[in-house]
Amino acid sequence: MDLTIRISGAQGEGVETVGRLLAKSFAQLGYHVFAYRQYGSIIKGNPTMFYQVRVSDEKIYSHGTWRSYDVLVALNDKALQAHRGGARHVISESEIPFTEIAVKHGDRIMRNTAALGALAALIGMELTPIEGVIRREFGERGEKIAEANIAVLRAAYDAALKRLGSVYEVKRVGEPRVLMSGAEALAVGAVMSGMKFYAAYPMTPASPILHWLAEWGPKFGVAVVQPEDEIAAINMAIGAAYAGVRAAVGTSGGGFDLMHEAFGLAAMIETPLVVFLAQRGGPSTGVPTETEQSDLLMALSPSHGEYPHVVIAPRWIEEGLYATAKAFNIAEKYQVPVIVLVDLYFTESLATVEFDPHRFKIERGELLQGPLVWEEYKRYKIAESGVSPRALPGTPGGMHIATSDEHDERGDVITDTHQPAIRKAMHQKRMVKLTKIVEEMEPPMIQEGDVVALAWGSTAMPLLDYAKGRKVGLALFRDLYPLSVDGWAQRLNEAKEVVAVELNYRGQFAEYLASKGVKVTRRVLKWWGEPFSIDELGEWL
Repeated sequence: MDLTIRISGAQGEGVETVGRLLAKSFAQLGYHVFAYRQYGSIIKGNPTMFYQVRVSDEKIYSHGTWRSYDVLVALNDKALQAHRGGARHVISESEIPFTEIAVKHGDRIMRNTAALGALAALIGMELTPIEGVIRREFGERGEKIAEANIAVLRAAYDAALKRLGSVYEVKRVGEPRVLMSGAEALAVGAVMSGMKFYAAYPMTPASPILHWLAEWGPKFGVAVVQPEDEIAAINMAIGAAYAGVRAAVGTSGGGFDLMHEAFGLAAMIETPLVVFLAQRGGPSTGVPTETEQSDLLMALSPSHGEYPHVVIAPRWIEEGLYATAKAFNIAEKYQVPVIVLVDLYFTESLATVEFDPHRFKIERGELLQGPLVWEEYKRYKIAESGVSPRALPGTPGGMHIATSDEHDERGDVITDTHQPAIRKAMHQKRMVKLTKIVEEMEPPMIQEGDVVALAWGSTAMPLLDYAKGRKVGLALFRDLYPLSVDGWAQRLNEAKEVVAVELNYRGQFAEYLASKGVKVTRRVLKWWGEPFSIDELGEWL
């Protein structure tokens, strides 16, 4: 079974709640689930926003198609008019009196629950899992609210069963699956990786990371701070990391603009730092609630000057768990800042995942234990690997200077005198780290084919679904910088056609690969706020 359901209505009508409850219910029955919502940057209004839930008894990676879906649930007339053309089956107020049922059993606000009950009847889904999810969802607000919603659910279910019957059969196919958003995957991955400090100023689409950590982080010993702005956030995280705890910040493009100077500071004082950079449409405020992949070039070269850093872009939501662990390990082992580059499609979509706690291995790198001989300790000692001995504050004998100015091996500033030999040696020491880091960067996932679709980050999700059963090659990149150009580059250059698929106007990744000698024959680009879908890819590839 592969079923796609689109729930549409105005923001404030409970569209997001219904979509989330439905996704959780399917996950409880053992299905693979992917859910994505399209919404505007207002609290109420936008009468045609939608939440699309795709469910299958086989592994899926994306929301599926844009132009066609199996069922439309429309909560108002404008939503019905906007989306009914793509639906095989429609549930609206015309078929089932959502409002009447909701008012009869409680309050008009529960129209969305009535719609959920009607949908359950149409797709042949038992109410037991939905009722369980509702009790967990609303139970904190009081049992009466949960029972009122369940009464509405059952009444609408009975009415729809009589009026519409069941056109599908949804039954349990396995054990309950773990369902989480991309933001939750990053947050959980960070906690499992030993992160103990997180600072962020709210900015869509990175805010959900902060929301989850604010609620759950303290339970795992994580200090979570919302400071006055992004500049304060990154400097707090750098301070925490310098003191010896794993630390991270989260932001979007506009917030990261403000963090550039401090990002360079982390590189200069060789302090490990992780930045979750969640992309949205730009420039400036741009489109805060729509997705894009236009911050790649900024992530490849943030701040000013030259220095080692790392960029990792998880390709699907489950990978966000473990890519985050890799980011923290690399940051500490090589004492560099690391960017985990995602986007709104990644952070705000829901997917079922396989969560394996045994896959998390904390590698902190070499930390010196005291007592040390202060006169001999060199925090920035020239090392063949570029990684100098690190002593945390408080280590006996490990006192040193950490400054944004260029410095010698002990940390003493050299900018008041002309010392080109020291500058040359220190700069080279930092940059040589890249030769070791690149050995840990994995090559792209390659699937052979005459025509190869090339993508990075979350665009891998619709491409993986599109490629099922089709003779199309794939080259899907996660580890972006430093880029290991090995045998895969030759394989791509030997392909009949290589098509870069990106959510930006220029084809930024195609430009980046061209600088590495990789040919890109054609570019399929989209920059108007939507992720790619299977039907579009079928037309454009």
